[in-house]
Amino acid sequence: MSYRFLYLFAFLLATSSFAAEQQFADIGDLVLTAGEVIEDCRVGYRTYGELNPEKSNVLVFPTWFAGTVEDLELAGNIGSGRLADTDKYFVVAIEALGNGVSSSPSNTDVFSRISTDDMVNSQHALLTGHLGITHVKAIMGISMGGMQTFRWIATYPDFMDKAIAIDGSPQMTSYDLLQWQTHRSIVRIMQNDGHSDDAIRVILSRVGLLTLYTPEFFLARVPAAELPGFVEQSDQDYSGIYPDDYVSQLEAMIDHDVLGPNDTSAQRFFDELEASVLIVGVPGDHMVNQTPAKQLASRIGAEYFELESICGHYGTSCEEATVSARVAKFLTE
Repeated sequence: MSYRFLYLFAFLLATSSFAAEQQFADIGDLVLTAGEVIEDCRVGYRTYGELNPEKSNVLVFPTWFAGTVEDLELAGNIGSGRLADTDKYFVVAIEALGNGVSSSPSNTDVFSRISTDDMVNSQHALLTGHLGITHVKAIMGISMGGMQTFRWIATYPDFMDKAIAIDGSPQMTSYDLLQWQTHRSIVRIMQNDGHSDDAIRVILSRVGLLTLYTPEFFLARVPAAELPGFVEQSDQDYSGIYPDDYVSQLEAMIDHDVLGPNDTSAQRFFDELEASVLIVGVPGDHMVNQTPAKQLASRIGAEYFELESICGHYGTSCEEATVSARVAKFLTE
């Protein structure tokens, strides 16, 4: 979903004046973790900055839930001195499966249920098979991109020097599952009742606002008289979302669990992980509960960089300068 929130909208557009060329990699048939196959799988990506001769300055940046690389650009996350600093790194921003750019229900005849593991496997195939990159400086992601970062370090623990998970989680809590299962039910019930995609998008926008921000954010920054305009902006941000794509990615989050149902896979993080890990989150995040991320940070000796913000899930965006500075320091430590 878009990270263009209203009170920073004009500023972010002004600071995101460039756009990289949309590129695609045809990675062949992708065998999914569930055993199904996406035939002729296609992965979208864009690159920024310059690749050094040693190929040692690659920063991989997968997209968040229902978002595209263009959204990363518009949110000001990529560029000179930004979170993904193109002055220092060759940024490979990758469209996650199911987002409507890479292979998704909206552009693929037969599309099976995917997982965050499948997203990461498709990205690994893009990097190694298409771009010839076998090791990277860092993997970094926000929200569902942070979930993919946790999946990266669980599946390919020696592929990166650094891993940065922002607003993500290695495992869904019961609260997270309640949220995503409710979103899925809304889509399927409305589709079965014959509602238009536009009507579904509006409801998803309104329900999303309930957990993207905190009640304190609305009380402090959205006066009642300004609520209609705030909601309308959110509705517009959802206008390009295809409901079946939305469900595809939220089901990947419903299934997301890199630790295993009984925490049986957690030992991987101790035995095989070679990367340094930075985890960033907001305790008042109502969209992605931060408890599993904080617990994992403690177990693997990673830093958990906690931000206090009334912006909730958007807290790391509200405090973008602070987050960018900590990430820049981490990448050079």
